[in-house]
Amino acid sequence: MIQALSRHQNWAKVAPWLAMLTTVLLFLAYQPTQVMFWALVNIPLYLYHQTEEHLYPGGFKDYMNQVVYRLPAGQEKLTDVKVFWINILFVWVAFSVFGLLSVSNIGFGLLIVIFSLMNCATHIIEGIKRRRWNPGLVMASIQTVVSIYAAWFITAHGLTHGLWWWMGTVIFSALAHLVLFKFVMAND
Repeated sequence: MIQALSRHQNWAKVAPWLAMLTTVLLFLAYQPTQVMFWALVNIPLYLYHQTEEHLYPGGFKDYMNQVVYRLPAGQEKLTDVKVFWINILFVWVAFSVFGLLSVSNIGFGLLIVIFSLMNCATHIIEGIKRRRWNPGLVMASIQTVVSIYAAWFITAHGLTHGLWWWMGTVIFSALAHLVLFKFVMAND
């Protein structure tokens, strides 16, 4: 089943539908004047981001393999299976868990925001470095602006022990990205 879902990023066909559903649910459950709205706003945004990366226009896996890793056609460091696990575990599962935990402590919402900002930064830096579009860059640019505001809003409206949460979320997000990159770079 994993092979079928991962092949040609079949899982990504669900991303735009989940993005629209979570956008509607977010606006039904919360108002932009509420801190939970900003804690959870990156869940639908990240799903739109995944849509750009892997479905339309897509091509993230090929971009990484051919442009970033400079592998010849047919060779892959980033495979369909790795793309599947990265996006399902690190985004769909982790964001769901941290979204639920945000109900008990808004700091977990900050974690979603900071993780998203770090991912967005990789796309923006890559775009500047190579002076070209990369799959995910448009949404990363939008997400960055929204996430900066969300981080400010969460910090200013209800985050207790802000310094500790900021340090913890930055460290956690950096480590998660290091694990991600290590996973991608590992040989099969």
